[in-house]
Amino acid sequence: MSYLKELNQSMTPEKKVNAKKDLFAFYIGRPLSYVLTIPFLWLKIQPNIVSIIASIEIIIAGAILASSYSIQMALVGWFLFFLWNLLDGVDGNIARLRKNGSKIGSVYDAMSGYEAMFLLYFCAGIYAFHLSHNVDYLQIIIGAISGVSVIFPRLIMHKANTELGTGDESKLTNKKSFGIFKTIALNITSISGFVQIFLLLAIISNTVKLFNNLYLLINVAIMLVSIRNVLKGE
Repeated sequence: MSYLKELNQSMTPEKKVNAKKDLFAFYIGRPLSYVLTIPFLWLKIQPNIVSIIASIEIIIAGAILASSYSIQMALVGWFLFFLWNLLDGVDGNIARLRKNGSKIGSVYDAMSGYEAMFLLYFCAGIYAFHLSHNVDYLQIIIGAISGVSVIFPRLIMHKANTELGTGDESKLTNKKSFGIFKTIALNITSISGFVQIFLLLAIISNTVKLFNNLYLLINVAIMLVSIRNVLKGE
């Protein structure tokens, strides 16, 4: 059996139902991650090593996007963010296929994800600042607030779960019960989903400032609702 076929069959039906809610990540990102997984399997690289590589790679992606003064350079940064998207799936692919996943492995995997959640918005803000000929400092602030808004509810949920036994973290990952509105919100805000496509279109059309402003509103609104739900124990 080929690696591609094995990888495609390695995900349980339950996990597939959950993952399918994130359309771009499932139908585009995941198949491409299977292809990228093959050389790592040939080289017998462990999942945690891939997670560390992804954690370093996303910092490089952010640095390039943040230091860009042209569309061409920004596209290089965007491509590296997309490459992280694929690498983020490789470690899990290997763990499922080799059956060597672990709890600490999920921690390694989460590192690069949290980095990406913040860096994509923050670095897009810095790039928009450069496009304004280093005048519009507000774009940096907007990018930083937007990135923090994505991370902050997760910190609150982790603390609530640790201290109170509430704030069930499975709500962040269990998408099977999502209705139409939550599914739309997921697809609009998923850092490995359509966010990357919208950023690509914004870079090409030179509308990154609009991208930043819209996602500030979206991310802050979702943050407030999420924190409210955690504090109410919902």
